[in-house]
Amino acid sequence: MSNNDQEADNLESVFKKKRIIRSNVRQTLKSMDPSLRSQEDDIIQSIVLEAPWFKSSKRLCAYISCSALREVDTSKLLSQILSPAPDGNKLQTAKILYVPRVEDKNSNMRMFNISRIDDLVANSMNILEPASVDADGNAREDVMHANDPVDLFILPGLAFDRSGRRLGRGGGYYDTFLKNYKELAKEKNWRLPLFVALSYSVQIMDEEVIPVTPNDVLVDALVSPTGVIPITSAALGRACVIE
Repeated sequence: MSNNDQEADNLESVFKKKRIIRSNVRQTLKSMDPSLRSQEDDIIQSIVLEAPWFKSSKRLCAYISCSALREVDTSKLLSQILSPAPDGNKLQTAKILYVPRVEDKNSNMRMFNISRIDDLVANSMNILEPASVDADGNAREDVMHANDPVDLFILPGLAFDRSGRRLGRGGGYYDTFLKNYKELAKEKNWRLPLFVALSYSVQIMDEEVIPVTPNDVLVDALVSPTGVIPITSAALGRACVIE
């Protein structure tokens, strides 16, 4: 057997294992008690809002949760970032927020800046996304063309393990985007942002349970109802603050 054949067999084995894990986790999430899910949503978001690395972040990318996909809710996070405080000042230091927009079925996704929840519109899958232009017809800033780096990515996923491996839904959108952003950061000599994933308790597995391919991007930390789980040295180094 040639090396190429061996690599193909190994990849197929990885994909098969991923399909099995996806099926199991989807079933587990489907049977999760709605009241428990809601409780964990609130706890996870509160943990993020109180985390020093969130409070000190200036520019961040975050996903817009979809209840039909049973993703950890981010509505409270987005509301806190985008809604002015009663005194007219935004929470902590004003943050610049980028959110995802799926471009096609070939794993291409972009992250656009929004300043209001009203900037979001439902796509064909009834998932909220930013329009590529604002209400005045001006193009929104694409994070890949921004002049400054982001500090933080808040990521979704179907399952995670304690070694930082993230299992998505099979489309490859986030892995492709994160890989491209890492390459951009290297080209610009920027410090990499912190990759933080939000996870229900039932989505977290033991170390190295999730199989990976060379294209899979690991996360730096997980936030679950029990707290922040730092994984990489980057997460440990920024446990107190993002400078």
